[in-house]
Amino acid sequence: MLFKPNFYILTGAMGAGKSTLINQLRQVHQINCVEEPAREILKEQRTIHGEGTPETDPSLFSKLMLSRSIGRYYDHYDLQEITIFDRGIPDNIAYFNFFKINYQAAIKASLEYRYSPTVFFLEGWHEIYSTDDERKMTFQEAYQFGQEIKKIYLELNYQIKKVPFDSPMNRAKWILENI
Repeated sequence: MLFKPNFYILTGAMGAGKSTLINQLRQVHQINCVEEPAREILKEQRTIHGEGTPETDPSLFSKLMLSRSIGRYYDHYDLQEITIFDRGIPDNIAYFNFFKINYQAAIKASLEYRYSPTVFFLEGWHEIYSTDDERKMTFQEAYQFGQEIKKIYLELNYQIKKVPFDSPMNRAKWILENI
């Protein structure tokens, strides 16, 4: 088992402000942050008309995300400073489950690659939720997905810290105060 106590996860419902918060932490506070793989994979696959999208081959999409998540863990493994991941390896369990795909590999990876026990969680926030080219879920679907993620992290013995609804600046400050 690999354990990186300086690796923190920022996770939660889709459209809850994670990307904006990651940008705030990176640009304003100079924190090392790792982007979520889903949007990147979707953009890549759609650009090349690949099959690794949820609407074409959800199994391939999920496997690409798990592989990319593990790769990002290794890419940053030697870092000693605080590093915040926009979604962690355990989030992949929720994706596999959502697509009704066997998720044993995601569970094994989640047990093998461990982060700080503190996970920062963003609840679904209806007022800021929007769909776009990559995010096609309704607010309710995104909210439920977030609840599934919270359950997964708790089952893996992580401690959830709910990030308050606030401005990106105040949310970033709150996270840094709780690291």
